[in-house]
Amino acid sequence: MEMKKHEILEQKMCKELDVLEQKYQQGQEMSIQDLEKIDKLYHALKSMATYNAMKEAEEYSEEGFSGRRGRAMNGRYVSRDMDPRMSGGYDDGYSGHYPMYPPYPRY
Repeated sequence: MEMKKHEILEQKMCKELDVLEQKYQQGQEMSIQDLEKIDKLYHALKSMATYNAMKEAEEYSEEGFSGRRGRAMNGRYVSRDMDPRMSGGYDDGYSGHYPMYPPYPRY
């Protein structure tokens, strides 16, 4: 089984948080140093999760599944990844403005 990139670092940071949690479950008071360590660990985990999500999205995009859209010459939205005739975008005449159906009377 292949480990995902940096998984060992994530496991070590979570283990360190577990050690701190056990320390406080025993009734010890939180020190400023522990609070700073907790803050840094959570910040690092959050940054790691963001990095992993961005890399995953980048790989997904490189495979041609980005879902990006652009405008055709006629101004309608079309997928940049597909044949415009197959995009199913807004080629039904819908301009993107509400209301579409039913037409409401103007006063």
